[in-house]
Amino acid sequence: MGDLMVQIDSRMVLLKDCSWSMWAKCGCMVAVSMAVVGDRIHATEEQAHKNHTPRKRDRDREIRNGYRWELITMARYRNEIAAQWECEQHRKPTA
Repeated sequence: MGDLMVQIDSRMVLLKDCSWSMWAKCGCMVAVSMAVVGDRIHATEEQAHKNHTPRKRDRDREIRNGYRWELITMARYRNEIAAQWECEQHRKPTA
């Protein structure tokens, strides 16, 4: 396998440097899955969703309930999201 490239925010990045994040309608991140693990490649939203949620009826329910998948770089995850999966509505106040 060659190094697969994807475009995120007008930048070309290696797919292996990305992950798929699952977001609830409210804005909370509820799951994250690596785009490349060994020889397994999840290059599309559908592939990531099927990997995370194997049963079709469960995937259909998640879609109906407003869940969505987004490809993000691991750098963005580390720098912007890692410790703050909750949306503004669900974020607990800091002491």
